[in-house]
Amino acid sequence: MSDQKKFELSPSISIVAAGVLIAGAIVFVNRYPAAQSAAAAAGGTGATATAEVPAPSSSDHIQGSPQAPIVLVEYSDFQCPYCQLIYPELKDIVQKSNGQVAWVMREFPLYQIHPNALPAAEAAECLAAQLGNSAWWSFAGDDFNNQSEIGTSFFSAEAQKLGANMTQYNACVASSTYQTKIEGQIAEAENNGGNGTPYTVVINTKTGKQYPVSGAVPEAQLQSVINQALASQ
Repeated sequence: MSDQKKFELSPSISIVAAGVLIAGAIVFVNRYPAAQSAAAAAGGTGATATAEVPAPSSSDHIQGSPQAPIVLVEYSDFQCPYCQLIYPELKDIVQKSNGQVAWVMREFPLYQIHPNALPAAEAAECLAAQLGNSAWWSFAGDDFNNQSEIGTSFFSAEAQKLGANMTQYNACVASSTYQTKIEGQIAEAENNGGNGTPYTVVINTKTGKQYPVSGAVPEAQLQSVINQALASQ
């Protein structure tokens, strides 16, 4: 058996060390907001009490009818793994709803931690402007089905596959034509309690009541919120 010297800090040194650690943490969080976004993007399952996001409009990307009793407004990130998880759930809910549920997807790229999220959002918006709503959803499906491969080359290949005018597409992406729209939708989400993706707001289109849901919750849980919204007066 060997003798080992026990390492101990005096109370005064412990207090100073703790202060340094706390100060360092504050500086880190303030200088690196991505750290906060990373935690928020970890698929939380909480729900906030209320929201007031804009109602669906002709500028939105929608599956189903805007006049459906329930519209799911999802703020999504094309590189977010939890958005990838919830994508088939939302698609399934809409398909099974017999016209009772529509789905709107808006942009919420967490670009601090997902470097391909903003370029993907810009590519999707440029394709939608040129080729319409169906092209946007085709891009979204291919993106989430091949999320590990996304990047500039992937987006260009998608544009070619969908039949885009590549000169027009490249000019749209290069000039960040839809940056203002994307930033506006990021602000919508953040101003209504969204601090990570996916962030979905369940809207009763008759009453206007909104029910926010944070994270990639199980389909049954989301359906429960939809049922609650349908029952609201």
